[in-house]
Amino acid sequence: MWIEILFIITFRYINALLDWNSDIVATDVELALARHDAVSKYFGSLINDESVFYSRERMQKLVGNFIDVDASRIMNHNYANMSAWLKEFSLKFPNITWLYSVGKSVEGRDLWVLVISKRPRIHELGIPEFKYVGNMHGNEVVGREALLYLIAVLCENYGKNKYLSDIVDTTRIHIMPSMNPDGYERGFVGDRVGYSGRGNAHDVDLNRNFPPRYPSHRENTGGFDLEKETKEIMRWLQEYPFVLSANLHGGSLVANYPYDDSPTGQDGVYTASPDDRLFVALAYSYARAHTNMWKTGRRCGLSTNGDSFLNGITNGASWYHLAGGMQDWQYVHTNCMEITIEMGCFKFPFNNMLSKLWDDHKFSLLAFMRFVHKGIKGFIFNSKGDPVKGAIFSLSEGKNISTTADGEFWRILLPGKYKVTISHADYETKTFEVDVESGPAKQINITLDDKICQPTEDGVHVRGAGLVRVGLIGIDALSDNVISAMLNVSCGYSELTDVIFKNATLHVVPRFSTSKHNAYFKNHSLDALIILGQGAPKSTIFSAGENTPVTFDQSEFDQSLQKVFANNSVACENHLLDSGVSSLVDMMGMKNTFQIGVSLGCSQHDEYTSIAAISAILQTVVGIYATRRDRVNEYSVIPSANPGDHFLPSEVLMATSAGVERIQQLHCATSIPLGSLKALVFGSNHSPHTLIMAVEQKTETLVYELASHLCTDAHADATFGTILNSSTLVLVPEIPHTQLNCHDYASIVPFERLVSELLQHFPLVDYVVLVATGGIKVRYVDANGSGLAKLLADQYASAHQLMNPDKPEMCSSVESSRSTVASLEWSGRAWRAAPDVLLVQTACCYEERGSGHLYEENKDALLAVLSRRMQGVAGRVVLSRNGPVEAFAVISVNGTAHSNSTLYDGHYFIWLPPGTHRISLSIDGYPPSIFSLKVNPLSQTVHNIRLSTPFTFSSLFDTSNLAVVVIAFIIIAGVSICIYELCCHRGVGAGRPWEDGFERLPLNDVETDSSDEDSVELDETHKRVIIST
Repeated sequence: MWIEILFIITFRYINALLDWNSDIVATDVELALARHDAVSKYFGSLINDESVFYSRERMQKLVGNFIDVDASRIMNHNYANMSAWLKEFSLKFPNITWLYSVGKSVEGRDLWVLVISKRPRIHELGIPEFKYVGNMHGNEVVGREALLYLIAVLCENYGKNKYLSDIVDTTRIHIMPSMNPDGYERGFVGDRVGYSGRGNAHDVDLNRNFPPRYPSHRENTGGFDLEKETKEIMRWLQEYPFVLSANLHGGSLVANYPYDDSPTGQDGVYTASPDDRLFVALAYSYARAHTNMWKTGRRCGLSTNGDSFLNGITNGASWYHLAGGMQDWQYVHTNCMEITIEMGCFKFPFNNMLSKLWDDHKFSLLAFMRFVHKGIKGFIFNSKGDPVKGAIFSLSEGKNISTTADGEFWRILLPGKYKVTISHADYETKTFEVDVESGPAKQINITLDDKICQPTEDGVHVRGAGLVRVGLIGIDALSDNVISAMLNVSCGYSELTDVIFKNATLHVVPRFSTSKHNAYFKNHSLDALIILGQGAPKSTIFSAGENTPVTFDQSEFDQSLQKVFANNSVACENHLLDSGVSSLVDMMGMKNTFQIGVSLGCSQHDEYTSIAAISAILQTVVGIYATRRDRVNEYSVIPSANPGDHFLPSEVLMATSAGVERIQQLHCATSIPLGSLKALVFGSNHSPHTLIMAVEQKTETLVYELASHLCTDAHADATFGTILNSSTLVLVPEIPHTQLNCHDYASIVPFERLVSELLQHFPLVDYVVLVATGGIKVRYVDANGSGLAKLLADQYASAHQLMNPDKPEMCSSVESSRSTVASLEWSGRAWRAAPDVLLVQTACCYEERGSGHLYEENKDALLAVLSRRMQGVAGRVVLSRNGPVEAFAVISVNGTAHSNSTLYDGHYFIWLPPGTHRISLSIDGYPPSIFSLKVNPLSQTVHNIRLSTPFTFSSLFDTSNLAVVVIAFIIIAGVSICIYELCCHRGVGAGRPWEDGFERLPLNDVETDSSDEDSVELDETHKRVIIST
């Protein structure tokens, strides 16, 4: 009680001190400091020049008369009213607006964006993209309301006011009034300095939730996992080529610019970005056009307790340290420049305060937008006139930016001279000077010349900039010609080599000489060395066996070589088998490098065939290393996940290999060592059998956590219990040579050999789940063609927290949009019953988080798939004497052959869709068992079958029946003798047949056929319900 009273008194005291509309008056000390702050340092007396930094009065004259917002409509708008406002203007002005949603909040509210532009639905070449974002903190609402009013002004004045119409015609403006609609609904009108509704529905501060520049600075209020809103916004920021932005907050009155996070993680440390001068100008431009913000002094009437700002702006980290903010993340990871505006001292104002707040900010909002048209803009082309995507645009001052898919760039710059460098891996770098003026952005179109390929001083040609390091050398005239042709074509862009050069750096010598080139290669550590030469098409491996990648199939590789060079029938000497080549390789001293020689045939081919052949060879070798660039040499026996990676000490045991011993102690799984890896087997040992395997280090924690929960939650959680009672799970949390780097997967063929080896140990496995990263999506292999793999993939995506099977996966950009669900294929080589596969990709590569969130994000989806896997009919086939049948069975469903399988311990399982099915199970030596049953969704019907051996004459002489036959023969013989004696002494034998000792019985009216009873007895049909997740 006393605490509550003290809180109320304190709150009222703060409110009494705070005057949201007070003037800002500077002290002499503050005025002196202002003459030496960032604005004064960079711009000196220009800070008072209204032709450079527009005042409110200057903006009023420029804009002129316009239709302002109807005063009766200026009030707070909740989610429903905000949505109605946006839809109203979208419908009223369809030619200049487009309303879309970036995604949903935690509680399912749309993150609305209204585009206002001459062509709102498309990106128009040469038109910059601008955005405003409001209400990131739910209880800071001035920005939300101001953006709604800005929408009204821009729309209502289009075609009526020249200044406002020009903005719309020359800019594509994206306005998001509320980034945190859930938090807003938790706030309350009249909140001045409180925190109710600041966070989202999970009470996470979204402006602390982005991946921080310094991960160790992460703040508890920002949570440990990316929130739903944060993920949607990150995707949005990388989807559109935004040039300039402002994020509108509340609680003070100042324009804040990067960086927010300081290297030390301490408050009050000025942390300049490479664009510090530009950001100071952007911040001061907003502040100067405001009624009061630009003034030096203490804000909000808090006297000595308030914040004092010089010229109305502040470097974020100089004010207070902030890790995980949107402003810093956006500056580092996109082309966009963003500042943060604190729009007033009252976070959630009363309705009667909003008119004044809108009037204070409306000209600042318009003045800031002018800067999107400052600096330079243009396009970058190659010599053919095609746009160059991803060219790096670097300056003598400021961060680098990159060109869009259309070769576009926009670079906001202040007036002055700049040295500009344009670079791209496929083209010659171009450097020039540009003189930027104060007017509209200068248009500059640049053509990059094709790369002039010059070898190094050692005579080695270097191509590509990827992480995989490969040497390519020739040893004779044939290989010299082939490699030289490849070098000529790959000087500029070549479709055949483009992917290779993105993944690898090649060190190429058309004709190797030990004296000229050996020193160079000794100083470069390579993953692989490829030696080309004359000879019948085949490969020769020079390196020790342990250096040969386990996924390299030499036989398959040689077969492909022979197909490429099929027309080359001339016989010739194989130069790679010369002892001098072996000596040459040994002298290079590459003990840890995969060394492979490739014979290219005996005569020169046409240029295209030669280049295609080398590209295919390189693609094969590079592909092996690109999918697992960093490798470990053995299976880890220590926790492979960082124990402090978002886990409490008690949770580390569940999420790492340290938990295996605990699982064994609880006797909830069988641990099976398989050479360099270990498998954990859970469940009933009955079908269906599923293999779940982590193929990256980051996803090992997910599989370990799944194992721990299977062990501990089976009794408390009905879903876990049902899965374990009705199926078998084989978990492989770690694999040898696991991958340390995140990347996407175009194929799962590299895992084919490992999966095949595991299936030799677990032959009943017919479904494999591979857990990786490289996106938030699923890929499947429908090996048996039943369509079940696709169904399960869709099930996984639908049950996942972040996936939507009907939309592109959230990690991809517009330029590289990827489906959330798509198919892959095995290699096609012959191997034992290739299983269906589900490749689950659990995280974007740009995520800087750990792996602690992966299990919770994927748990529901995993359980949904494992539950769906058990849907159908299962049971046991036994003989009439209760012995299990272990035999080959042919199973048909609804008259169609379904599968041929061997019954182990008499158990069988058939996956079936919901509905009524007629099933036939046939085993040699027994009549077929035919029965009908109904399968319900997410349920397993158990149907046991009892077989009786049919009678045949030959079965009498079966050793198992011989004793019974002998006893029966003796009994029958005895009875026959007795009857004979009776007949001889009575009745017929004595001439009195009516005294035969028997009464004649009438015939029965019902005829019986016992053949069915003799052959098959069906019983015990019931259902096992699978609880839906």
